[in-house]
Amino acid sequence: MKNTRFVFVVVVALGIALSGCSGKTPADQKGQVAVEVNGQPIMAAAFGVRARPDLSGSLLAPVSASDMKTMIDLELLRQAAVQDKLDQDETIHAELAKAPNGVRKILAFAFINKQLSSVPSPTDADISAYYNSNPLQFAQRKHYVLQTCAVKSVVGREAEIKAELARSKKFGDFEQWLKTNKMKYGCVPVSWDSARVDEKLLRKLANVPIGGGVSHEGKDWMSITFVTTIKNDAVTLDQAKAQITKTLLSNRKAAAYVQMIKQLRDKATIEYVPPYTANGMTAKAIVMPGEKDVPGEKVMPGKKEQ
Repeated sequence: MKNTRFVFVVVVALGIALSGCSGKTPADQKGQVAVEVNGQPIMAAAFGVRARPDLSGSLLAPVSASDMKTMIDLELLRQAAVQDKLDQDETIHAELAKAPNGVRKILAFAFINKQLSSVPSPTDADISAYYNSNPLQFAQRKHYVLQTCAVKSVVGREAEIKAELARSKKFGDFEQWLKTNKMKYGCVPVSWDSARVDEKLLRKLANVPIGGGVSHEGKDWMSITFVTTIKNDAVTLDQAKAQITKTLLSNRKAAAYVQMIKQLRDKATIEYVPPYTANGMTAKAIVMPGEKDVPGEKVMPGKKEQ
């Protein structure tokens, strides 16, 4: 079953990737401005640098659309934190003093934590509804021990392979048939429960007994899933309550985060400075300010968002 992972996981990961970003003012920084957010610059160097091929200096790193979006979102959150005077909070102020180069990220996360702390926890009715709507994850949960195989398709023998799969009551018999018929294949055992198995596979396995199997034909390979064991692994509502509470609260916070970013962006003025755009800057090598240009580089047009 699908569980929405809280957006903080993504934000933290990207925050680490952009850990060098700061919240310094224009007077504190020199070099190429990549984008201005409500008049506040984000420097190109904030996205990272790398060595020149000729080892004579540094180059600005290529920037993806995802990198650009993440950095702008962090800057919007930083500005919101300052407007909310979170930079004056004693605890946050102490963090800023310890990591002066991490201003943007520290303030952004402070604002996120404050805003999402007010997201309400799910009620007992919410928890019960989620439990009842996901029977395979809880009340009808089953544990499967499977053998998954990839069998090289042989023109004209696909039906024969399927027929043998249907006849075989033990995986060993089916595997021996593959060997005897000199089929190219690879098999691995898999242990899964219905809370984690892919939903499409679950639907295929719904009526497959122990010793049965299902197949799926690809372009060059046949995918085989053979069921060796099925055990009931039901979870009661009381047992699942803590997990469901965590999942629902995580989902709510993820939705609240997305809405928060949307509201900040709707009000923002975002101006990209060439060669940077909303799609980033993907040139292979951009010279740091003050160095000679790399031949053959093209400048991409800028874009202004309001």
